[in-house]
Amino acid sequence: MKNIAVAGILLFLAVGMLSCKKMLDVPARRALSEENMWQTKSDARAGLSACYALMRAAMCNENAHWVYGELRAGDFQSSKRGDLKAVVESNLNATFSTMAQWRDWRRFYAAIAQCNLTIAKLPQVTKTDYRYSQNDLKLDISQAIYIRAFLYYYIVRIWGDVPLVTKAADGTPKTIGREKWEKVLDFAAAEAKTCIDGLPWKYDGKSPEQQGEYRGQGESHHKSITITKGMVYTLLAHIYSWQGNYDKALEYADIVVNTTSNSGYNFVSVNDLSRLDGAFRGRYDCNIFQVDMNFDHAEISSTGQLEDWTLRDPYIPKRESEIYVPRDTILKIYNEPHEQRPAYFFTKLDDTYPIFFKVKQINTSVTNPVLKMYSSCIIVFRYEELYLLRAEAKARLGRTADAQKDLNRIRGSRSLKNVNAALSGEALLDAILLERRRELMGEGWYWYDLVHFKRIPQYTRLTAADVEKGAAFWPLSQEALSNNPALTQNNFWK
Repeated sequence: MKNIAVAGILLFLAVGMLSCKKMLDVPARRALSEENMWQTKSDARAGLSACYALMRAAMCNENAHWVYGELRAGDFQSSKRGDLKAVVESNLNATFSTMAQWRDWRRFYAAIAQCNLTIAKLPQVTKTDYRYSQNDLKLDISQAIYIRAFLYYYIVRIWGDVPLVTKAADGTPKTIGREKWEKVLDFAAAEAKTCIDGLPWKYDGKSPEQQGEYRGQGESHHKSITITKGMVYTLLAHIYSWQGNYDKALEYADIVVNTTSNSGYNFVSVNDLSRLDGAFRGRYDCNIFQVDMNFDHAEISSTGQLEDWTLRDPYIPKRESEIYVPRDTILKIYNEPHEQRPAYFFTKLDDTYPIFFKVKQINTSVTNPVLKMYSSCIIVFRYEELYLLRAEAKARLGRTADAQKDLNRIRGSRSLKNVNAALSGEALLDAILLERRRELMGEGWYWYDLVHFKRIPQYTRLTAADVEKGAAFWPLSQEALSNNPALTQNNFWK
């Protein structure tokens, strides 16, 4: 990718131009002066590439995606690491360096700041480079708008109320307080809707929104990675579901499910989901939106991916995994006859610490036995997950038979029989939650599901009173509080 080098420079540029420097406490490191940037088509593409890169950096930092989305829910346990045990036990004020990073939202706001900057600056490129057309502008700016909307959805689930920063920095330090999460998600949904018309279903050069090769690459390069209409509709379904607006959640989920002829989305077998070079390698029809880690683009890593914590000998040179799912937990979750998934998701089941083997993209091109590189993507939105979200929306709207049909579609693909036709109400919602727990294990959903389904007291050590005080959300970092008097700590963590 020709813009990777420039995008790397912009990682520093974006950090130096945060909309609220004092709030985020990040020093300016401008590697490229503003007056020489945003002049050419290459500048525009590099600026957008930095939005993607900073989003990935925030999600991958110290395996943050799985820390936020999995560990507090309790299925995964830590063998020895004190910081991971603290997360599992919801002891989020513990004094570990990694914990301090997980409490800190600066990486996410660096990505948001880059999106704000890109959205503001892209229009001027059309005035200085005739090669950068209005069509290019609309396509690129729509992607930046989506990434910003997605990031706000992402961090609301972690911290609840968060500062809403929507303008590019003007060089003046600002202190911005926390906005109610409902307003933040209203903004994200409204913004997501504005970018639908600027995006194609596929980057195959056949739609009015995207003609010819985009960035010199065909559809296979962009599949599941570069923002599309399907990703936007899926994000909207999730935003409205989190808000409890199930009519709207169902409306947008239906658009995705009913337009697979345009999107190409499809279900995946349990074998193709979990095998080497399978769905977690990326670009599968089941992957609606993924954050890529591609060996060919020098994006692979020896850390920051789930395999670094879950695998051990004989797959990587490590005697113990950092995290594992206990055998009793596995047997309890996957307790129905003919269930396929344990055989594909786990190995060494008879050991004290079974190995979570669902994600195992070890790059065989790296021959050094000491240094193993991983190339698994983060599957953010998957077709099966959206189907289960649709089932939940239907169940909450009283469309019991339709909800059962969607639930049974997933169960049938995993060799389970249909649920009892009499299942309804809270019992049906519990069945949907259980199926999400089984199907999406290790993909960063289960903690958010417990929050959304209001099941934290039933499945964790936290009480209903704890949840009422804000225990479901992460505390703010001390640095953010010290540097911005407009911020207040979540009540539970004061």
